[in-house]
Amino acid sequence: MAKEIKWKCEICRKHEVEFKDYRFIDSCGLQGKTYVCKWCRDLNDVAIRDIIRDELNPKVFYEDEVE
Repeated sequence: MAKEIKWKCEICRKHEVEFKDYRFIDSCGLQGKTYVCKWCRDLNDVAIRDIIRDELNPKVFYEDEVE
């Protein structure tokens, strides 16, 4: 039986891939098709650049949910 391979997000490298996105950010080496997690998908290019440069967790860009 083949083992299922889980891919990590190409931006944060912390969470599992859930979407295919298209990013063109020269300074980060992103040129087109990118496989991303649900946390990186909706972030803007400045946040993506910060995540890659500083190895941040993308969850820090979302506000805590109010109960």
